[in-house]
Amino acid sequence: MAKKTAPARKPAATRTRTTTTAVRNTTVPKAVRKEITHELIAKRAYEIWKSGAGGSEHDNWVRAERELRGNL
Repeated sequence: MAKKTAPARKPAATRTRTTTTAVRNTTVPKAVRKEITHELIAKRAYEIWKSGAGGSEHDNWVRAERELRGNL
């Protein structure tokens, strides 16, 4: 019995990879941004200070603002 051979493959440079995805028929909800208040910043700055990983009051405040606003 003759041995079957696999069909020849294209070289990697000319091969294209295709993928399929399911169709989404619903809208994607937008992220709701919470308003950053003075109280939220103060609370986070206090948490940073209490953890012992903070610096001066100003450094903790700036770090808390940056974290809450997402500007890491």
